[in-house]
Amino acid sequence: MQDVVQIVIDLILQGYVGLFIACFIVNMIPFISPSNMVLAGLAMILLYPGPLDLWTAIQVGIVVALSASGSKLVLYSTMRGSRVVLSEDMLAKIDYERERVKKWGAIALFISAASPVPDDPIVIYCGLTEYSIPKLVTSYSLGKVAVTIPGALIASAVSSFFGSAPSIIGSIALTAIILGIILWRKTEEEASRESMEPPSDETPDDTQNDSAISESNRDSDIDQTL
Repeated sequence: MQDVVQIVIDLILQGYVGLFIACFIVNMIPFISPSNMVLAGLAMILLYPGPLDLWTAIQVGIVVALSASGSKLVLYSTMRGSRVVLSEDMLAKIDYERERVKKWGAIALFISAASPVPDDPIVIYCGLTEYSIPKLVTSYSLGKVAVTIPGALIASAVSSFFGSAPSIIGSIALTAIILGIILWRKTEEEASRESMEPPSDETPDDTQNDSAISESNRDSDIDQTL
């Protein structure tokens, strides 16, 4: 666990390229990737734990936003390519929604990127309906920039106020985020295995009743024999 956290921290400390790679990897985790606002804040604390720097915060926010957009573009491309294995009936149903996605897709992408609303289902639907790639990247990136830049600015302000303490807090927070993801996935896997187990046809009460009936029948046989 500590090795994973250290790898992410080391990547971020390499600068903007390392930050892009680290955020790209984290955002590839489907449905449970951590908030990019938090990632931008952690990156700002780790890279520039000093006085408030508006321009640097903007740069960090943009890098995190573009990285998140790149990871969603991979998901989009995967789902768009999966159309080749879908049946004609399924494709007809999906294509029927194409005009609606074309009309509202940009707004939905922006809102999902700028809010806690899960964005993976929106991106998946855009991929299946072959939504415009430039519109996807633009809308999603703008939504992410709307939260990553404020996240970096807030972290920079906290860092300038408390000094070097935020660096330690940032490392602890990153550890907690990754640990939470691992525990959540483990819980989901256990719940999935339990749901796949066939339910028992007999309850303990049914078993006791069956035993009582068997004993009663045996006593009747003995009485008839006597």
